[in-house]
Amino acid sequence: MTEAASPTIGRRSFVGVGAASLVSALAGFAVVIIVPKMLDIPDTSTFMAFWSFLFAWFGILGGLSAESTRSVHASDRLPSPAESRREPRMLVVGLGVGLGVGVLLWASSLIWAPILLGDRFAFLALPLSCSIALFSGHATIVGILGGRLQWSTYARLVIGDSLLRIGLIVAAALVAASVAGFAVAASVASVTWLIGLAFSPVLRQAAGARADVGLTVFLSRIGHACLASGASAVLVVGFPVILSLTSSTEAYAAAAPLLVAVTFTRAPLLIPLNAYQGVAIAHFVANRQAGLRALVPVARLIVLIAVVGAVLGALLGPFLLTLVYGPTYVVGPWIIAGLVLAAGMLAIVTLTGAVCLAVDRHRAYSAGWIASTVLAVVILLLPIDLDLRAVLALLIGPVAGLAIHLTALRRDRAVSDAATGNADAGGAA
Repeated sequence: MTEAASPTIGRRSFVGVGAASLVSALAGFAVVIIVPKMLDIPDTSTFMAFWSFLFAWFGILGGLSAESTRSVHASDRLPSPAESRREPRMLVVGLGVGLGVGVLLWASSLIWAPILLGDRFAFLALPLSCSIALFSGHATIVGILGGRLQWSTYARLVIGDSLLRIGLIVAAALVAASVAGFAVAASVASVTWLIGLAFSPVLRQAAGARADVGLTVFLSRIGHACLASGASAVLVVGFPVILSLTSSTEAYAAAAPLLVAVTFTRAPLLIPLNAYQGVAIAHFVANRQAGLRALVPVARLIVLIAVVGAVLGALLGPFLLTLVYGPTYVVGPWIIAGLVLAAGMLAIVTLTGAVCLAVDRHRAYSAGWIASTVLAVVILLLPIDLDLRAVLALLIGPVAGLAIHLTALRRDRAVSDAATGNADAGGAA
């Protein structure tokens, strides 16, 4: 007999998280509209590299959020009260991880900053490193709120972070419309969760949450989650970085139209999905006995959206790009259609990864995303047109991760079915 699915989120909270994802999406759109209008194409490419590198590291630290969601869901159901236990506090561990990453980035900035940002803007490594260290607190708190199904506070924190970031970007456009001004504005918004702690008892309570396991095991699981999140972040928000590293300086300097097209084609699917990823993980953890069956309806919807979006993108995308950015922003219709389908593939792998995490298949979770990224980088090294390379990398790369995730989940299902069968046989005997 199949157990009924446990409810994860109510209708009102679902709308609230949806509103948060919409605000986040609009904030992202606003940035890629405002900045190219204020800067020339080479400076826009430099800022896009900074923006993508910053959010790539935010994506890596998103592993803290994913593992915190899983861990607090299990921790709050342990029989012993939190005050009598010795497991580590998740926020302390998360901040420690973020601070370590920030320090390492700053210490190594003499190597990577001139390559990524150019000699003129290498000093921006400092605000970037500080922002990444601070963001670890946001990622951990958001994960804890998701694991506790405190969706209204979750939504307010996501909205607050997005509004502060776009507010600072607008202020920079009015006061200091430069690569440095926009970069500092994007970095400072990582303090949002600290502001929230001063006003929200729910956030302060979340800050004291403990993990469900000891420090060593918790760090190991965070490591796998961050590896997976990092690999996915390279493809989702850090793509301009690997494109710049696999292209000539001249080709990348002229790639602003393609980079804007990548952002526009993935935002409608991936920004809402990222906002609901905590909901998905919490749902899969609460209903882990359903396994892949819980994924089928959402996967069908994503495929439908991707196919319809690809058709609309091919028909309307080139016109909209030139309408918004001007005649120099030209991208072919088939390139835009391919980028929309690629966003759908990334969305599917994001969901299969969430299922892997929920059923404690951390190694498969990270291995799938690493394989996706490696295959995408290999494709980017091919000696073909830059636009075509980008589409093929984003479309074919995730196939490797999907294969690994599905293989692990099918094995997990087979083991679970075998265990259930043995238990039934034992009971009958």
